Amino acid sequence: MSIEMRAAEVHALAASLRRSSDDADQIGVRLSRPPLVGGNLQPAVLAFVDGQRTAGRALAGELEWLGMTIAGVADDWLRLDAGLVRGYRMARAE
Repeated sequence: MSIEMRAAEVHALAASLRRSSDDADQIGVRLSRPPLVGGNLQPAVLAFVDGQRTAGRALAGELEWLGMTIAGVADDWLRLDAGLVRGYRMARAE
């Protein structure tokens, strides 16, 4: 199976993933003050919120990495295309 996408569309996908990474970074900020419920339930709430902060940081890191990787692929495609076109033009000029 193949999927055809223009390099500009691939760059747009990468930018969207990086914006999503910024949103995921906000998870930790939003959960910086866990709710106080008191009693025996408080340790469970604190553990749950800590787990959600950790998951948010991991998600943000993965989205950032994926966005950078996808942007790199688009850049490589553009460089490859430019090299092929340049080579084709040189061959035709001879």
